[in-house]
Amino acid sequence: MTRALVRTTMTTLAPYLLTGPAIVFVAVFLYAPVLFSVGLSFSDWNFIHPQARFVGLDNYVQVLGDPYFREAAWNTALYCIVLIPAQIVIPLALAAFLLRVGESRAGRIYKPLLFLPTILAYSTAGIAWLWLFDPLNGFLNTVLTTFGQSPSRWYTDPDLALWTVAIVTFWKTFGLNMLLFLAALVSIPKDILEAATIDKAGPFTRFRTIELPLISPTFFFVAVTTSFSILDDIVGVIDVLTGGGPYGSSTNILYYMFERGLKYFQFGQASAASVIIIMLVLVVTWAQFRLLERKVHYES
Repeated sequence: MTRALVRTTMTTLAPYLLTGPAIVFVAVFLYAPVLFSVGLSFSDWNFIHPQARFVGLDNYVQVLGDPYFREAAWNTALYCIVLIPAQIVIPLALAAFLLRVGESRAGRIYKPLLFLPTILAYSTAGIAWLWLFDPLNGFLNTVLTTFGQSPSRWYTDPDLALWTVAIVTFWKTFGLNMLLFLAALVSIPKDILEAATIDKAGPFTRFRTIELPLISPTFFFVAVTTSFSILDDIVGVIDVLTGGGPYGSSTNILYYMFERGLKYFQFGQASAASVIIIMLVLVVTWAQFRLLERKVHYES
């Protein structure tokens, strides 16, 4: 009887014992900081004075009325418009290309080379691109002058800094999406592709009508994660390459939050900016689920 009671008790408690550590970890390191940040967004605290003063919506009014924040928001929109399609379409095309070359010598060379930027530290990648984009003695300007073109200021030019950061961010992060797409393409059953070949379907037709629908769950996952990971991925490039400049032309909302909190110790305004970011991410994610999930074909 005692053994049966112990077995019943352990069976009842097993789910809680197994999921408990994960739940505690998420609660302590995810939800608790979010709630603390929301509370801090309604206060005035500079990390020096022990007491935080309640100010209501003043931080949100100051942030939304700050021209520098509005420029950061506009830059964030430009980054998303450029990088989200690029981070989906180009990695998908590269994955399809790598699938075609297969395990040939070229394929074994291309795969590590294309994925290499993803595993590099931002400091290493930033130093390399600083040398390439150097306005005085950079490699790219050397190439331009060799062909009789005028050198460019690249990341020191307010008109080019944002696009320079976007290029480096794409180069640094596209490898993971490419790897996900490649894994999805490889997992497609070979008999389906062979049947399409027998029916004389061309490569483009086969990709559009067979391969793309079959990898739609991966496509959906990449689309959703890319939309909000760009906000985070680009901060490392901005910090190393431009520092948000010149004149705020390359900053984004997340870097604005970083500056307000860790440079100027305006934690109330930084928390207000973080809450705005969270709301934007939730809205964009909700819209993507509404628009894209219905087009996803899951295997039954």
